[in-house]
Amino acid sequence: MPSILLVDDEQSQRTILRRVLEREGHEIETADNGKTALKLLREKEFNLVISDMRMPQMTGRDLLKVIKERWTDLPVLIVTAFAELDDAIDLVAREGAFYYLEKPINLDTLKSEVERALSVEEPNINNTDVQKVHFDRIVGDSPLMQELFKKIMLVINRGANQVLVTGETGTGKDLVAKAIHEHGSRQEKMFLPINCSTVPEDLIESELFGHEKGSFTGADQMKRGLFEIASGGTIFLDEIGDISLQMQSKLLRVLQEREIKRVGGINPIQVDVCIIAATNKNLRAEMEEGNFREDLYFRLNVIALHLPPLRDRMEDLKSLIGFFFSRFQDEYISVEKKTLSAKAMSALQRYDWPGNIRQLANCLLRAFILSENPTIQLTDLPAEIHDRSLPPSNINSDIPEGGVSLEDIIKEYIKSALTQTQGNQTKAAKLLGMSRRKLQNRMKNYNLDSRDFKEKQSKNLANTG
Repeated sequence: MPSILLVDDEQSQRTILRRVLEREGHEIETADNGKTALKLLREKEFNLVISDMRMPQMTGRDLLKVIKERWTDLPVLIVTAFAELDDAIDLVAREGAFYYLEKPINLDTLKSEVERALSVEEPNINNTDVQKVHFDRIVGDSPLMQELFKKIMLVINRGANQVLVTGETGTGKDLVAKAIHEHGSRQEKMFLPINCSTVPEDLIESELFGHEKGSFTGADQMKRGLFEIASGGTIFLDEIGDISLQMQSKLLRVLQEREIKRVGGINPIQVDVCIIAATNKNLRAEMEEGNFREDLYFRLNVIALHLPPLRDRMEDLKSLIGFFFSRFQDEYISVEKKTLSAKAMSALQRYDWPGNIRQLANCLLRAFILSENPTIQLTDLPAEIHDRSLPPSNINSDIPEGGVSLEDIIKEYIKSALTQTQGNQTKAAKLLGMSRRKLQNRMKNYNLDSRDFKEKQSKNLANTG
């Protein structure tokens, strides 16, 4: 008989969960705090721990940390409230929690998660081949991307059916949605995407939920909506932040009840879909401004995946370039194999990429097709990119009669870059084509302080005023 330890400081919660799990045939022990739970763990062997997140003396996070240090293979389910969802997801992704249960606890969900925790071997999310095996269209070895891959694996392996994907335009939110569908349990069913920003307001309800014959002018026959068609599979609601408040309330009902009504219909229709929503907007800000419903935001944000902009993971640039060139070579077999010159590569590394991966792909494709030589030169790149590759314009180019050392030249370039960027080390490093850490090391060697360049800028502005 499986033995489960319930840890919660609320007596009523322990009593309810104990009764439910004992009826399922489990042996239950309870503790009202983390310290008592650790004492019981030292005295007896358990198959599973279910712990509340917020408790006095020792939190669920603290308890999990100790358990993972001493009883590595013991699964821990975290019970959490809406306000703690981000922390709970972080515990799953980074600190080894098996999964989390959202308050108020759905008893059917509790039973299924307990059964899965007791019977399913935990997936190895630290496998270094995660990206190569599962997400071959999402390229990235940087720490930010590896964290994202781990979270995507958790979503897939846990069978999550409600996910919010955020990130700037062009970061690849659609690729994440497809990866979740194609590698999950619904892969044999339909994947239906819809860009909410491109569908007229008066048509989006019919597109999503369908309509009955005669429900409005032009509705000459019954039509099934995307939710109904995708039942059993996945629906991808791209640019969810652009739908109206009225439509948001109807979508909230679908998320809560898992049922839809066709326009003009009376009878509810049950739908079983994985709902992946995506947006390039800050939904918290939209919510505070009254443009997005608070209840819908919290309902969508149960599991959130954020795609970092390309400028924050420039260490992935070379891999991305290799990936796109390989793909272009397969698609355009009449074009000879291309490589990048050192100057062209340097220009790409210095650019900020406001359009992210999509802009990079378009830039490389243009150069791949139009370049007349096998080596793509700086001038083959768009003007906004190769113009950025020019050196700082205000550097002193006068060379003294006694000559100048290379170190003096490097120091002058660094000073010039810091002056142009008002002491912003990140921008100066990009302008110079080096990492921020390397710039900081150089500045230390040359006794340069970025604050001095901010002060210079302030004095210049004061003098011109």
